Amino acid sequence: MNRAVFASVLLLIFSFPAFCEDSGKATYDDIDFPQWARDLRRTEIITLGSLPFVTIWTVFGYTYYEYGEFRNPLGGNDSFTTEDQKTVAALSLGICAGLGIFDLVFTLVRRAISQGSGGGDRAISVSVENVSENGMGDGERERIRRECLIEGVVESAVF
Repeated sequence: MNRAVFASVLLLIFSFPAFCEDSGKATYDDIDFPQWARDLRRTEIITLGSLPFVTIWTVFGYTYYEYGEFRNPLGGNDSFTTEDQKTVAALSLGICAGLGIFDLVFTLVRRAISQGSGGGDRAISVSVENVSENGMGDGERERIRRECLIEGVVESAVF
């Protein structure tokens, strides 16, 4: 019982999102959180979110590797031993942690490469539009129409 309570407390402590400094604002949005906190939260979500799926595939792989057939871990006669359960749990946790760390490293490297290039490889796009009689081009008319749709000012709509 004490181990279960201890494990639950540890899970709660490590699953809380990373907190940032108090900026004095009443609302919190993505701007308030530093980048490292967002990266840490993403890693946590990927690690814990993949646990059920990785565990299912680990059970399949472990039973085929160890016994040559699928054994139901919840079954009666062919169920896993305590050692099998510990092995599957350890493998699942290790694979999930590896996935989270891999994603963190991949994200950090991709961000460093994109910031290091400075955007010098970007292509320049040029758009040519016809100007109608009232002096407004098609692109300008489309932009105004989108703004009106976003703001909810729709004169005629078909639903």
